[in-house]
Amino acid sequence: MKTDNDLTDYPYMQVIILFAGIGSAVGGLLAQLGLLFVFRNADFSQIGYQPLLYVGLLGFIPAFLTGIVVAYKRIWRNDNKSISTVFLIGFMTSACYMGVIVLYLGINSLIEIGVLLAFMSVIGLFGAMNAALASTIALPKSCKSHFDKRGEKEHDNYQELSSLK
Repeated sequence: MKTDNDLTDYPYMQVIILFAGIGSAVGGLLAQLGLLFVFRNADFSQIGYQPLLYVGLLGFIPAFLTGIVVAYKRIWRNDNKSISTVFLIGFMTSACYMGVIVLYLGINSLIEIGVLLAFMSVIGLFGAMNAALASTIALPKSCKSHFDKRGEKEHDNYQELSSLK
């Protein structure tokens, strides 16, 4: 962890682990809530835990990759563009991950390429939302206060109180 306002120390492992854990869990919960919203008459026991489990497991790898890229870029929570940068990184890793999975399954026609690009963009947006939500918890907060203990104290030429002279 960062102590004494040292901005050179970045918690790489903490960011990667939190992005992987929180990103996949948030994705599973959002998928579960989406299914409950689409199927309004169903309850949790009818849908079950499968969306939570499958999306959580499938989302672990892109969330882990997003955490690695975010830690490599050393993004702090209070930066002006931190959420938009994490959103873009989450979009790219999720879309590329789904593209690799679909390409592994095989493409036989040009129509399937259009479907692949549409599917990649939808999954990319889903991953980007997960990354933005996870960044509010996982990113370290930069402490830019003026109470740095390591710096030299400015001398103000104070001698003593004038009433004591």
